[in-house]
Amino acid sequence: MNKPEPRVIPTSSIPPIPKEQAPTKVTIARLVTRERCGSNLLLGVCWMDPGDETNVWSFEETDTTAPGDHYYGPRDETYFVIQGRLELTWDNGVLRIGPNDAVFLAPGWRYKLRNVGHEPAFFVYAMAPSPA
Repeated sequence: MNKPEPRVIPTSSIPPIPKEQAPTKVTIARLVTRERCGSNLLLGVCWMDPGDETNVWSFEETDTTAPGDHYYGPRDETYFVIQGRLELTWDNGVLRIGPNDAVFLAPGWRYKLRNVGHEPAFFVYAMAPSPA
């Protein structure tokens, strides 16, 4: 049995996925992945310019997303914001997020994220289980 080994993945070693190609339409880099590390957790970073906005993504049990939105299935996701001001809209309201805030996105809901600040936003995100 092959056991994954600890490793360091410098952010600079992973080319960002441009927002036009990313599943939620913002620039990301997936650092810790199942393919790269054998991890059941996905860890990445996200860059959002002022005014950038994601499409809607769903962590619901079944896929009822509209065309152009993204379905992950039931997942836990967390953010830790390093820089910027974000607004997270979910089925039951809006959360305002800023530097040094940690956020938990529970399974079973739909989400949308927007950079509402005047500077670029940068945050770390983790998702489990890792999407395929």
